[in-house]
Amino acid sequence: MMRRTVVAGVLAALALVGCKRSKEGGGASAGARSGALVGGQGVLLAAGAAEDLRITGDGKFATFLMKTRKPPVNGIPPQMRLGELNVAPVSGGSPREVGDGVTNVPGGQLCSLDSRHLLYLTGYNLADQSGALHVLALGEPTAEPVKVGEGVTYFLPSPDGARLAFVEGGVLKLGPLPAGPFRPVAGEVSTVSFTPDGSLLFLKRRLAAGGGLLALSVGEEKAEPRKLADQVGDYVLSPDSKRVAWQVRSPSMPGMYDLYVAEVADLEPRKVAAGSAVFAFSPDSKWLARTENGRPDVPGDLFVGPASGEPGRKVGERVKELSFSPDSQALGFLAKYDLPAGAGLMGVVALPDGEPKLVGGRVPNFLWGSDGRYVAFLSRFLKPVYSVDLMLYQVGAEKAEKAQAGVFGYGFTPGNEALVFRTSCIREGRACEFKALPLPSSAEAQPRTWMEGIFSYKLSEDGGRVLATYARMDSDSYDVAVYDVKTQARRTLDQGAQLPVYFAGKEDSLAVYVLKQGERPGVYVAPASATP
Repeated sequence: MMRRTVVAGVLAALALVGCKRSKEGGGASAGARSGALVGGQGVLLAAGAAEDLRITGDGKFATFLMKTRKPPVNGIPPQMRLGELNVAPVSGGSPREVGDGVTNVPGGQLCSLDSRHLLYLTGYNLADQSGALHVLALGEPTAEPVKVGEGVTYFLPSPDGARLAFVEGGVLKLGPLPAGPFRPVAGEVSTVSFTPDGSLLFLKRRLAAGGGLLALSVGEEKAEPRKLADQVGDYVLSPDSKRVAWQVRSPSMPGMYDLYVAEVADLEPRKVAAGSAVFAFSPDSKWLARTENGRPDVPGDLFVGPASGEPGRKVGERVKELSFSPDSQALGFLAKYDLPAGAGLMGVVALPDGEPKLVGGRVPNFLWGSDGRYVAFLSRFLKPVYSVDLMLYQVGAEKAEKAQAGVFGYGFTPGNEALVFRTSCIREGRACEFKALPLPSSAEAQPRTWMEGIFSYKLSEDGGRVLATYARMDSDSYDVAVYDVKTQARRTLDQGAQLPVYFAGKEDSLAVYVLKQGERPGVYVAPASATP
């Protein structure tokens, strides 16, 4: 077998390969790797036993840990690792080591939303969950990482990628990316959040310091934080950056919170509800949904009203979960929630003044389609035999329809063209049929089988291809394949990969994954295509 190495020209060519492939058999199968009928399509991006593979939001860079080791500390999760952080462009070029002692736990590294900067902690200290914060400009191949802080426990770039906030030794610092200067803003800070437009920074103090919520104007160089409240629980920002809602520990009801709202323009608190547990702004920032009058052992009732916090109307009883449709035209929720069972009645109400409808029972979770026309949910049926079935409800209809019995995981394609799900699973859910129900649905429509024997799947951004994995029986690893929705072609890319696997490159033209076992461990890139 020939060794596969990175050649910039080869990977550039791979990035241009189309999205078609020829048909093959079902799941994991045997065969030689290089030049075989099955697998062997990947080109080596970085050699070595890699872990914690990630892809930047623009799909241009892969990050991963090499030379990992388990910290010599008792009681930590067995999956936790420290290692050397490497960065490599998926379309060609040599990987770079940019720091050691980087952890794979959440909060150890992240990329700015514009994918221009990689931020990460080196020399991670498990005792206080801190490290030295570095910033790397990804678009500059010769740029060196910039160290901006020591003993950093939390960091967050602004949505526009212009500024960076981080907590160093409990002190919040704020400044421009990538190198500052960073000025101290407030002490005893635990976490922060920027408004979506990046104009305001909200910071929450540690519980030992009162758990206060403060707001700071980002554009004013000498601005001081303004306190909104102490003993704050959760808080959320409206998508239009005009309002903030937060919980304050209730003085009259132990274990519960009261809900407040303020306009960002004046930050004057307005009490909205007592005994509130869950709350959310609608995507268009017009509505505020929240539970009211709840108790620690009984969920509150659901009210929805103007985002300004004015009184709303009651649409559900004992609600534990809620979610607006993406178009803000409806609200979904789980009513009469049974806490021990972890399930409730599926409720949907059209906004602004539709009548609430309960369309399903024993529902543990639900999901909106991309345009708000459909909501899918699982429902537990007890007779004639126990089954967890997938239901589909079209907003405005009289009732929900059963899409499939016995479902393990579901979702919508990006264009809402189909409801996809895993079903008929064997091997404790490690091998399932992957099916799609075309939308709009009809009484005669039947789900179509796209693939058999899969373990997990990812959809391309255009919904035209599926990147699937198959759990092998001879090792704790997976085979990787691509399925083309239009041509119904399927092609195995490689065998023995580790999870997760990713689409990457322009228009999701590449697949990136790690091979950890065998003769040639490393990070590999393959054309996410159905044909050679």
